[in-house]
Amino acid sequence: MARGTRLLSVLAAAALAAALAAPLSAQDPPTLPRDTVPRPRPDTPRVPRPGPDSAAVPIPDEAVRADTLPDRPGQDTVPADSTIPAPVFPLFPEPRLADAAANTWVWDRDALARFHGLSLLELLDRVPGLVITREGGIGRPAGVAAFGAGGGRLRVFVDGWEQPPLSSATPEVQRIPLLDVQEVRVTRGLAETRVDVQTLRLRDIRPLAQVEGADGDFDTRILRALFARPVARRLMFHVGLDLVQSDGFRRIEPFAVNTAMVRASYAFSADRGIQVDYRTSSVETERRASSGGIVSPAVPNESSDRRELVVRARGRFLGRLWLDGAIGRTTLENAGDTITRPAEVVQAMARAALDVRLGTLSGGIRTRMPRVDDVEEEGFAADGTEVFARADLAPSPRLGAWGEARATSWGGVGVSGVELEGGARLALAGPLTVFGSLASGTRGVRFARDSVVTMRTVAGLVDPEGATVEVPVLLFRDVRSRVNGFRAGAEWLRGSVRAGAAFVVHDLDQVAPYGLAFDRTAEMRPGGTVSGMEAWASFPVLYRQIRFDLAYSDFFTEPERPYLPTRFGRAALELHWVYRGGNLEPTIRAEVIGRDQARGIDPETGELTALSDRYAVMNLYVQVRVLDVRAFWRLENVLHNYTVSDVPPFTLPGQRALFGVRWFFRN
Repeated sequence: MARGTRLLSVLAAAALAAALAAPLSAQDPPTLPRDTVPRPRPDTPRVPRPGPDSAAVPIPDEAVRADTLPDRPGQDTVPADSTIPAPVFPLFPEPRLADAAANTWVWDRDALARFHGLSLLELLDRVPGLVITREGGIGRPAGVAAFGAGGGRLRVFVDGWEQPPLSSATPEVQRIPLLDVQEVRVTRGLAETRVDVQTLRLRDIRPLAQVEGADGDFDTRILRALFARPVARRLMFHVGLDLVQSDGFRRIEPFAVNTAMVRASYAFSADRGIQVDYRTSSVETERRASSGGIVSPAVPNESSDRRELVVRARGRFLGRLWLDGAIGRTTLENAGDTITRPAEVVQAMARAALDVRLGTLSGGIRTRMPRVDDVEEEGFAADGTEVFARADLAPSPRLGAWGEARATSWGGVGVSGVELEGGARLALAGPLTVFGSLASGTRGVRFARDSVVTMRTVAGLVDPEGATVEVPVLLFRDVRSRVNGFRAGAEWLRGSVRAGAAFVVHDLDQVAPYGLAFDRTAEMRPGGTVSGMEAWASFPVLYRQIRFDLAYSDFFTEPERPYLPTRFGRAALELHWVYRGGNLEPTIRAEVIGRDQARGIDPETGELTALSDRYAVMNLYVQVRVLDVRAFWRLENVLHNYTVSDVPPFTLPGQRALFGVRWFFRN
């Protein structure tokens, strides 16, 4: 696709934003409903609550519980005017199928409220089949992939806006905070893994404030603050701050990330509005020696600033047609280190969705144009365009199907491809459901490799007759990667008991490195074919308040893909109980995470010769909610296994405790 096409898509997104806003200014605002997205019809399959793959991250309830501080049993003390809905920015229709059959796991605000997470990485770690490859502790580089597919196949979207990776071939999810999030949807497809984050939306006009503080081992400190309130009848403002600091295991890997956000929206009506979102994040890492002389083998010091400004417009027309457009700029600046490459990217997006009785049809276009000067190349921020279309059909509660097509053209050399992915589910007699999905196609993948260029210099200038000097450079290359995949299985769901299993075959011709510091010496590697089974279960033990959760993956032969274990899984026992009129809610979760050996990239040779040891790690989490105050305590790596490693020779932290308090209150 030519650059003229990408420029046209930018103008189209801007025109769509103007078209959505201009005719709306003269409308009188009707009463805003609680939810601007059409409710599911009776024939829409019910989305089950997360089972063994469920996780929780701190998300405030959008309204004070009706039973909080009652004058007498059954009486709600919430002021009468608080039931007036807030002028929120409308939601774009989501895919209707969201279960194991559709490779999708959803955490709503109830599930997210029962667990404390530091970043998006900890939530993804609970998705069955996803493998997290960590260089070290909090803040260190980490790759995320399903089936060992490597870089270029994980994408993160916030309210439909893609977070472009600027310093690697994969989004650095360990640096994405969960300050103002109320829902996370993870689709672990065969061709790509997609993470959709939905930001906080108030239900009524009362202002919301969140304050959170935590302290722990390795000088780990957390401070979070969020304030949201409507102004007049149409405006809504969100302001937030997220600070995380740690000295790291043995106090030799200091890390700090400071994130600030400001979001303002204007609701022309219940289902039409515009929004401006600005976020800035600064990252500091350091390498130092401990008192015992141990030196971290981590990456060089990093000091960078990332800023993003997005303008959105969204609305519903003709009753069932939704239009959505956005344009924005993302920049990455070097604040004094030697590894950050400055980058600037302008993105635009336009999409539409038609919500009908049988399902939802959607499609659109996205484009990315990095700024390139005469000296710097575009780096990981490859330019290009993507055209996509999706259909979600649910003709009956027993039958559902979905399909998606993506045509992309990324990279300076025009590496392009088309990917097709789809699946179906059928409820048989009783609680048994069978499902299957297929994927096939190609896409362009960009990766980088550390190299050395020999030049002759004199007095600091390039001169063919001068002295020879070796200059380290990062070379970028675009290649076409092909994928074919098949997944089929069955799930049993009756009452509170859920269990399922699936057979998976995944074929990938080339695996791209993550582009992170620990694998930048690696080249593209053959992927080959891997096949195996995955299973999950969730059921009560003795009492309905105590549940056992299990997720397990097992490949039939040892995979030769980087960082993909032969077997890995998670088992947990969780107590969750709500009593005392809903004002007391304890949650206790003990879990064991196990992982088999995996092949890794040798940092010296770049070959797939490093072999990590199998390990098991036990974690403990406790949270008690009293009214609107939540006190939590987490103990990671309870048995203090300090030899755990995903990427030899880097080791993961030993035992660490973290405790804190969160308070959500409404005026």
